[in-house]
Amino acid sequence: MAAELLKNFSEQFAAVAGRFAGRPAISVRRERPREQQGGAGRVERFTYAQLDAMAAGAAAHLASRGVLPGDRCALLAENSARWCAAYLGVLRMGAVAVPFDTTYTSAQVTKLLDDSGARCIIASPRFAAVAAQAAPAGCTVVGLEEATEPGHWTSPCPSAPDDPAVILYTSGTTADPKGVVLTHANLLAEKNGAFQVVRVDEHDSVLGVLPLFHALAQMANLLLPFSVGAHVVFLETLNTRELLLALQEERITVFCCVPQFFYLIHQRVTSEVARGGVVRRMAFQLLLTTNRTLRRMGANAGRLVFARVHRTLGPSLRFLITGGSRFDPAIGHDLHAMGFTILQVYGLTETSGAATITRPDEPIETVGRPLPGVEIRIAPPEASHADGEVLIRGAIVMAGYWNRPDANAAVLRDGWFHSGDLGRLDDGGRLTITGRSKEIIVLQSGKNIYPEEIETHYSKSMFIKELCVLGVTDAASPSAERLHAIVVPDLDVLRERRVVNVNELIRFELESLSVALPGHKRVLGFDVSMEPLPRTTTGKLKRFEIARLVGRTMSGPPDPRGGPGMVRPTGEASPHVSAIVDAVQRLIDKPVTVRADSNFELDLGLDSMERVELLASLEQQLGVRIPEEAAQRAFTVRDLAEAFHAAPSGNEADLPAKADMSRRSPQGEGGWTALLQETTLTPAQQALLRSDRPITAALLFVGVRILRLLFIRPQVRGLENLPTNGPFILSPNHQSFLDPFALVAVLPFRIFRQLFFVGAVEYFETPASAWIASRLNIVPVDPDARLVPAMQAGAFGLRVGKVLVLFPEGERSIDGTVRKFKKGAGLLSEHLGVPIVPVALDGLFEIWPRGRSLDWRRLLPWSGHRVRVAIGAPLPPHERDRLRERVDQMWQEGR
Repeated sequence: MAAELLKNFSEQFAAVAGRFAGRPAISVRRERPREQQGGAGRVERFTYAQLDAMAAGAAAHLASRGVLPGDRCALLAENSARWCAAYLGVLRMGAVAVPFDTTYTSAQVTKLLDDSGARCIIASPRFAAVAAQAAPAGCTVVGLEEATEPGHWTSPCPSAPDDPAVILYTSGTTADPKGVVLTHANLLAEKNGAFQVVRVDEHDSVLGVLPLFHALAQMANLLLPFSVGAHVVFLETLNTRELLLALQEERITVFCCVPQFFYLIHQRVTSEVARGGVVRRMAFQLLLTTNRTLRRMGANAGRLVFARVHRTLGPSLRFLITGGSRFDPAIGHDLHAMGFTILQVYGLTETSGAATITRPDEPIETVGRPLPGVEIRIAPPEASHADGEVLIRGAIVMAGYWNRPDANAAVLRDGWFHSGDLGRLDDGGRLTITGRSKEIIVLQSGKNIYPEEIETHYSKSMFIKELCVLGVTDAASPSAERLHAIVVPDLDVLRERRVVNVNELIRFELESLSVALPGHKRVLGFDVSMEPLPRTTTGKLKRFEIARLVGRTMSGPPDPRGGPGMVRPTGEASPHVSAIVDAVQRLIDKPVTVRADSNFELDLGLDSMERVELLASLEQQLGVRIPEEAAQRAFTVRDLAEAFHAAPSGNEADLPAKADMSRRSPQGEGGWTALLQETTLTPAQQALLRSDRPITAALLFVGVRILRLLFIRPQVRGLENLPTNGPFILSPNHQSFLDPFALVAVLPFRIFRQLFFVGAVEYFETPASAWIASRLNIVPVDPDARLVPAMQAGAFGLRVGKVLVLFPEGERSIDGTVRKFKKGAGLLSEHLGVPIVPVALDGLFEIWPRGRSLDWRRLLPWSGHRVRVAIGAPLPPHERDRLRERVDQMWQEGR
């Protein structure tokens, strides 16, 4: 039947079902057991003839229950073939489908049933109890399986184009629910406009993971594919494993999903590349650049050069479609360069799903041009907004909100729908969305902040799983709003990288990413949450709920979950419980309540050193040695109690005697003194014993001095302060990757040949870099996850008479200033009895600042730029606490 002759969507589906009766319409993949490695999981398949018969059965069953054309029929069920059949059956008999969010409580369902005046609610077995509890008088509960038994319905659909087809609720969780009324004409207009831009036919397979009660999901995973005879695949259980299997095994060609999934794919690819070392990273970037150029010329080598990624996402993918929230253009560019075609859609429930879409050859920075038949213009911006409100007109715009003339008058004016979104149009008519007018943050300076833009930027870190940016105030300045982030770290990545000091890592990541933003867009504070952020079912952040939680955390009453000592590890009780509580309370030595869920770093304020002290003290006290992996996974008091409970025990009879050690200082015999006496030598430490290579050292010394004359040309003072003999620690501030070179370039040969470094293992994972490390006396360790081996390596080198170069900040400064010092240098000085030589470096930050590129111009002899190195008098062990003060003083004097 010609599109222009169709009166309703049911006629469209009937024509397709008759033409493609034997072709698969829907497949539902049941979750396969995790132990099942090969073979197909259980898949239920439904042909178009079967789906049509189920829809006919639903229409007949509802009619037998007294449902009439125009009646509203609510639907509460998970994605399935029966959901689709019930939806199609409601439309076939001329009734109105009212899909509900499956996360609603019975009270919320009752509210919406009352508002819509639904005659019945169709519920799957999983939600039958909620439906039965929620249904008011006059509303019948109908079982989904009962309603969708195959049957016969010969009457044509009586609906006219302007009759309602579906009511979708936009805010069922508030006291002001609004039901968006979409007519059959709206649905057909959306279908016609989309198919003029994106070619989809009976040969396509579409993977549906978005919930069908959402407008975009209904359009992408039901109305559009069922209009052309395409195949739709649903998953019984949504997780990454099942999703990737479906993409590969069902030969998916079109996949529509929220941006977070595509971010996950990008992160996995880039993380794997990063682990391959510098050469692999450079090769990967070269391939990206090459294929990006080829794509601009109309060619695409992505399936060849990034074959592994394409195999992971399935060999047949034609389009990746994203919508629902802002998409990071940088990630879009990378995926495009890998050979994927990404289409971004923008729209609202009120516009039948999509109002704009990027064409395959358009840049991903925008959400594209309007669908054919749709007009968009930008209202004049208000004084407080940099961009204007997006106005939309066309046959896709809703008929209005159900029984809400007040709300209709607010958003439907002069034939235009006022979206509430802010944006701008470029010269080509492409739309850029900058934010929601209700969510915009206006700083005291008058600057407008669109939180989604900031969140997208900071979410580039592989360690950040979720992030929400809010405008908050404090008691000191209640009228000044500042940007504050709520960060949920990616625990899988943290465990893989064996990170324990989460707070420090997140701070470092946020600081590093901030340098690419103007000052007014930088996050000035953050909280770390281990719980997922509240989101809608389509992935949008519930900002007002998050803001309430933040307010309660920052200024509300203490957590009422319990008092001191509430540690309840799984398994039977053991002496580990009270010992951990007592040890933690002594170590932090301040009035902080210790609970089972207290995070060692975030709640109790323990740094990496203090965690080691706590663990060492407890192991000696309890006579139990817990595996290193278990210790690294212990983020909370409960985690550590469970790790001790599960570990092989020593003689329990000896515990009381060993418990006497708990009264000693954690830094005494039960702590660092014992740990630093460890005699097991690693291969890198053994290499230090063989590192006295005078010829190699002399050649390196000459090479460094030549490079010093050509490039760094440092101004040096304080060389006379260097000790003449014996081991000692050189402790400079940390400004740049060039710091070690600048320091060793000014040292005399007698010290140069005795130097050794403890370096981050991530920089020495390839054979070539490992060889370089061995020649430069670098002991590669992981100072975060494996702090004890790092400290032991430093202690060993000092014990055999070497000179240790240790940067006590532990990271490069974000602004060139001297930052907080960690305890490592002081502990080594105290326990090894060696002096610390303070060193102040300046001028290197300007050459190669953290988070930015190397400025080669400042290395040239005629640039006039100078690097300064100041060496202070050695500090004896008992004055180790003055180290940062002395380095900062020399740094200030040099400037």
